[in-house]
Amino acid sequence: MTRTPRTASALLALLVVGAGLAAREVLPAGVAGPVGDGLYAVLVVLLVALVRPRTTPVVAGTVALVVCVAIELSHLTPYPAAVLERLPQARYVLGTTFVATDLAWYALGAAVGSVLLAVVTPHARAVDQSLRHLRATGDGRRRPRVLPLVLVLLLVAGGAIGWFLWSEQQDLTAKIDVAQTAYDASADKVADDAVRTRLDAAIVAGETVLDGRPMLDRLPGDATDARERLERELAAVHESRVAFALAQADEAREALVPVRRRAETVLAATEELRAAGQGADEAVSSELRTSLDTADDVLESATADGLEEAGLTQLEDAVASLVVGRRNLDRATTDLMTAQDAVVCPEPDQVWFPQAGKLADSRLAPLPWAPEHSVRADVLDDLVELNDAYRAHFGQDLTVNSAYRSYAQQVAVYDPENPNPLAAPPGCSNHGLGTAVDISVGPEGFDSARYAWLKDNAEQFGWTHPDWAEPDGRLPEPWHWQSVKTPVEY
Repeated sequence: MTRTPRTASALLALLVVGAGLAAREVLPAGVAGPVGDGLYAVLVVLLVALVRPRTTPVVAGTVALVVCVAIELSHLTPYPAAVLERLPQARYVLGTTFVATDLAWYALGAAVGSVLLAVVTPHARAVDQSLRHLRATGDGRRRPRVLPLVLVLLLVAGGAIGWFLWSEQQDLTAKIDVAQTAYDASADKVADDAVRTRLDAAIVAGETVLDGRPMLDRLPGDATDARERLERELAAVHESRVAFALAQADEAREALVPVRRRAETVLAATEELRAAGQGADEAVSSELRTSLDTADDVLESATADGLEEAGLTQLEDAVASLVVGRRNLDRATTDLMTAQDAVVCPEPDQVWFPQAGKLADSRLAPLPWAPEHSVRADVLDDLVELNDAYRAHFGQDLTVNSAYRSYAQQVAVYDPENPNPLAAPPGCSNHGLGTAVDISVGPEGFDSARYAWLKDNAEQFGWTHPDWAEPDGRLPEPWHWQSVKTPVEY
């Protein structure tokens, strides 16, 4: 009767253990699972031959299959779960759950193990003959060799597992560092903050694994599982950052477009005034031109189609450039408007706007009770409500003498050679913005009941009497009322 050398069984068992660890490390989960089941059955075959060297390959394979099937079927009972709850390390022997397809992989593994034994066993005949010769010429006593082989197997297996645990720990440590950096850098930069929460939880879980004692709290594969979880959450955070950056880029582009349009309008208006000898300092205009050129360059380099293919760093840089470009352009525009205001508008409470008196008809709406006058459409409803309350109190509509004035109309009432103190220069009057009306309050002026009622009630309807028109203001005008939406500064 032939026998399988224990040395061969031990070495093959070590190779199978190493292959199982490597499969778990490098193969996808869907492949590593079945491969691991098959190798488990091969290992049982080899262990049977190691314990009983004279067991034939067929018998060893049959025993291994019976053992593997019995372990798998045991998961249909509550007992393995109870064992695993008390001793998690037992999962490397018992597994975790019942999976019917595992039975096929066990059968394949048992067959492969039997073939391995069949390949190794024929070479044992010469060994058996040598052993018989030694026993015949010696003292006839058999010396046990199982214990040294087992000790060697344990030492080698322990070294392999130790190396595997150390390698896993190094990989997990490096991945935690990467994950922590990504977590810190992603604050306020993700489309869904839940991905950061999950990444933080994965970091904590990874650190917990590293803190565990090897082979007691931390088993082979635990660090790999933690690292793979970190990789999944890192990918989710990256995708969320990309989505957030794309959305921010779209928003920044949309925000820059009207600022650019406003800058062009202001620049064109100041050029017209310069031609008339009333232009602001050329250096301020030049600064706005430079900001416009920069904004155009940024818009050209940050198109939606181009950014779709960009990396995360390029995306976030583009967003920052768009935001900075908008801020610089807005500031340069305000600086030019302020400079032009100083040249055109003589009074400190007058504010110059290039669109004053040049509103499109679509932005204006006539007063229902005085259609010859118009105001900006978005302030009409408030004025109508004020008129309704006024009529309910006085029995008649507001008497409006003036509302929106075109640029030409403002020019007609203002003579720079002999300025009318009651009319602001063109571009400096909020009548040109469509947010002011002149309301007749009667000859009593500030002492009239109509002025007093408006003073007490107008603001609740969104209209107010400015400080400069108060009795002690720069230009007392009891008839001038303006919407609270009237801009008074840039």
